[in-house]
Amino acid sequence: MITETVSAQHYLTLLRETVVPCLIQRDQISNVTLMQEGATSHIANPVKAFLIQKFGEDRIVSRRCRYRWPPRSTDLTLADFWLWGYLKSRVYLSGPSSLSELKDAIGREVSSIHPDMLHSAVAGFVTRLECLLICGGGHVEHILM
Repeated sequence: MITETVSAQHYLTLLRETVVPCLIQRDQISNVTLMQEGATSHIANPVKAFLIQKFGEDRIVSRRCRYRWPPRSTDLTLADFWLWGYLKSRVYLSGPSSLSELKDAIGREVSSIHPDMLHSAVAGFVTRLECLLICGGGHVEHILM
């Protein structure tokens, strides 16, 4: 596992060398709308220029783009609304006392997630997206409760 700060250059390299080639290899580049939050590394000018070149302005959702990242939209991403909360509840049971122990505990817990649990999380994500359509992209908390 490699740990480093996600700078604009690191992010651009990841997009250029991994994400976009993978989408091209799978013949999906024209089907994808890229949605990313507004972290500084995500909206740096070189990153933005690359994304516009590869996806076009109409298929990017991010801060400082034509379609802005919705405010308080953690309910839109599977990792934000399910995975991180689940992992925190499991990882901190052992009370890791160092960064190394924390990384090991995260790795163990991710490896132990049963596929049925992942399928259930994805099904819940689809339900949330359907609710967003009903609400025209607005808040959905009142529907999901």
